[in-house]
Order: sequence, then C-alpha cells, then structure tokens
Amino acid sequence: MSTPGEPVILAEHGGLVVAERGPEVILVDRGIGPTQIVLFVLVVVTLVFGGFGAVSVWSALAGGMSTGSAWLGVALLAVAGAAATAMYISAKTVRRQRSRPLTSFTPVAVFDRTARVYRDGTGAVVAPLGQVRFERRMQMTSSSPKLVAVTPDGTRVLKRGNPFGGAVGNLDAVLTRAVHGTPL
Repeated sequence: MSTPGEPVILAEHGGLVVAERGPEVILVDRGIGPTQIVLFVLVVVTLVFGGFGAVSVWSALAGGMSTGSAWLGVALLAVAGAAATAMYISAKTVRRQRSRPLTSFTPVAVFDRTARVYRDGTGAVVAPLGQVRFERRMQMTSSSPKLVAVTPDGTRVLKRGNPFGGAVGNLDAVLTRAVHGTPL
C-alpha cells in the first residue's frame, strides 16, 4: 500500500488549516494558540520593561536620578532581556509547528465527500454532510469568535479563536465552499 501524500492546504488562519486529501476535506489544528498568547505577553513585557529600564538608566547617567534608579533600570533591562529570549524561543516554536507536515497532526474533523459523512478526529461518524453547516459564533470569555459545525445532534466546536493571532477568519465560508460546493 502506498502512503497518502501531504494534504493540499486550501486555507489557514491562526493555526487552523482546511485542506483536501483526495475526496476528504480535513480540518487540522496546529495547536499554536497558547504559544501565540505567550508570545504576545512576552512582546509586551519586553517593550514595557525595556523601555522603563532604558529611561531609568539614561536618566541616572544624565544626572537626573540617583544611582539606585540606575540599578533599578539595569534590573528592568535584565527582565526585558530574559523576556526577549523567551520571546525568541516562543517564535521559533510557532515557526516549527507551522513547518511540520499536516500528516503529523490528528485532524479535528474529516468531511468525506465520497461517503457524504462528517467524522470527528477519532473517526466516529457525527452526521451526514447534507445536515452540517459551519458558523462563526461569539464566545462568552473572548472577543474572538469560535468556529462550529452545526449538526442535527447539536453544535460541535471545531476551534476556539483567540485575539492574539488565533482567530478563525473566514474559515466558515471556506469550509462551506469546500464541503458543500465544488472543490476549490
């Protein structure tokens, strides 16, 4: 038996990938949402601590502040340096996850256009494709919407968006077009 090739990416947004693998449309979450949040926080910490540290050291050297302020500035710059190092490592982690082949991830959902069924990541049939629709819905605890699949048995969350780079974009329209319309 031959191994199936790498799926063809139709769209990607915030680490969520819609791809075609033969007659199947697969949805893969690269799992970079938490790392993107950490990355955002580290950028803010680096800028704030680095800025205040630089101003404190500069003011102390210019004679406007005491030497104690210079030491405080050096400590703030050290925190900024540590945050910048962690930010670099986090950015490398995101890049590494994005460069991994899609076949190394377990799909969140598989939409089989030949068998006309929607299966979850474990392979269990969830619903017939004709009874599935995709929507973006607001979340109670976030300003970013989530992507859901609405079936006769209820709503399944496919991806919870986050405002720090992990939003769902227009993937509801892409999924609708790929699953119910002609292949992209």
